[in-house]
Amino acid sequence: MSKRITKTDKLIQSFGREITHGIFAAGTALPTEAELCEKFAVSRNVMREVIQVLSTKRLIDAPPYRGLLVMPRDQWNYLDADVLEWALEKDDDPLLIHSLIEVRSAIEPFISRWAAERATAVDLVVMEEALNQMKANPDNREVFMEADIRFHRAVALASHNVVIQQLSDAISALQRAIFDHTYLDDVKHMVLTIKEHSDLFDAIRLKNPIEAEAQATGMIERTASRAKTKLVLQEQENN
Repeated sequence: MSKRITKTDKLIQSFGREITHGIFAAGTALPTEAELCEKFAVSRNVMREVIQVLSTKRLIDAPPYRGLLVMPRDQWNYLDADVLEWALEKDDDPLLIHSLIEVRSAIEPFISRWAAERATAVDLVVMEEALNQMKANPDNREVFMEADIRFHRAVALASHNVVIQQLSDAISALQRAIFDHTYLDDVKHMVLTIKEHSDLFDAIRLKNPIEAEAQATGMIERTASRAKTKLVLQEQENN
């Protein structure tokens, strides 16, 4: 059964998008709580809950007795899945995309190395199930994406590093956010992508940490190259 979307949830999505899309500019004052209640036609209790949630995402600063402020962009919580999605869905942000790929390149090779050293049989089963879903759905973008993300999440959990395990949701959010900016649906690319993941899985399965780290490094480098190519093409289309 799918989770019921409440009025509060809808308002969090709507208000969050208005902030990240620049309708309320970063660094500026927001309307008063009463004005926001009128704008969105909600009660004060609902609006206060929304403000609290958006404050935890670091989109809004709500200091006592000073009104509401939109946080500067460089202070937004980009490890939050919603913030990443909202920030990238209106306009491509080359600096943000580059920053996200840099983070992946910094941590994923080490995660893969640790997974090759520590993965259990159960970890390998979860990885292989996700990999098989990728192989079975090269033409179904959404299913393929979710399987891809599950694969990398399984690798992160297989590191058996408690900090990395706690960051697995953030890592998955990061991957989901940049998927549109690195995905190519041509046959050649799909064959390469599946091979990359298969080779990484084999390195982990065979407990070869050096090869696992190398495979992850190569995968991220190719991801960065695709992202750069797509951004160049989009700039050419816009000009």
